[in-house]
Amino acid sequence: MNHRPRVAFLIPIASPRRVRNWHVACSYFKQTLSSIFNSTDGKYCVVAAGHELPEFQLPKDPRFKFLSLDHPLPSLERSYYLAAVHDKLIKLKAAWEYAKSTFNPEYVMKLDWDDLVSSRLVEWLQNARGEPGYLIKHGWVWRSGSRYLIQRTEYFDRHCGSCLIIGSDLADKTGPFLTQIEGAILDENGYRFAANDHYSLVPGSGTTTLLLNDSHQRYTAQFAYLGYQLETVPFKAAVCRLHANNAGADESLGTETLRMFLGRVRRTRLLTPSLRKEFTLG
Repeated sequence: MNHRPRVAFLIPIASPRRVRNWHVACSYFKQTLSSIFNSTDGKYCVVAAGHELPEFQLPKDPRFKFLSLDHPLPSLERSYYLAAVHDKLIKLKAAWEYAKSTFNPEYVMKLDWDDLVSSRLVEWLQNARGEPGYLIKHGWVWRSGSRYLIQRTEYFDRHCGSCLIIGSDLADKTGPFLTQIEGAILDENGYRFAANDHYSLVPGSGTTTLLLNDSHQRYTAQFAYLGYQLETVPFKAAVCRLHANNAGADESLGTETLRMFLGRVRRTRLLTPSLRKEFTLG
């Protein structure tokens, strides 16, 4: 590449041995890539990391790299969810090391293999003021397969890990960011605190980098710990896809109260042609 990318998208891909339907997973990943390559500004790069190549033809573009990894899949002994997070962080680390050494991006964004980004995001970031980091709080939640409806949210970071853009010079900064979400062993007080407060740093947390953790509801507190303020992307910049092929789907698609149902109805919008185009929604 003859210019420095404004942002690197890092995409860890689940193994076909850990998803319910590999064919469906590949179609979601293909759509995720399409949403990135649909960007109105081309100053980005993409590094995906997985055990097996997907079933479709990967982009032949100098801004794209797929890393084939061969580490043993984490044990399912403690839980499927913890194994999935552990595997995700291993792949993120490999993708980040490659992106740093090859592309040297100004920012980095973790993107789940089944989520989508706005075609406007890279262009907006290119013209932004260059803050240490940006949080996507405004976004969409889409139940995959819904042809006509989508839900808006002002709490995207509560729903989805694809919500953080980090300045590259901060990505490797360390702090007490590892919680039970990533499998850290906390004492009784730490577990109680984590259960009651989802947004602060958890006492007794393990040490890791700003990039290599999955505690997305605590990102603002992590930036504050390092002495930085996390700014907000001022528009609906991403789509969180809910489906039955990922680790959290059973909980996300489970029973809801009447209050939750009414809130979902209030937030529901028509899936318009402009939204389909902006996010390459099928």
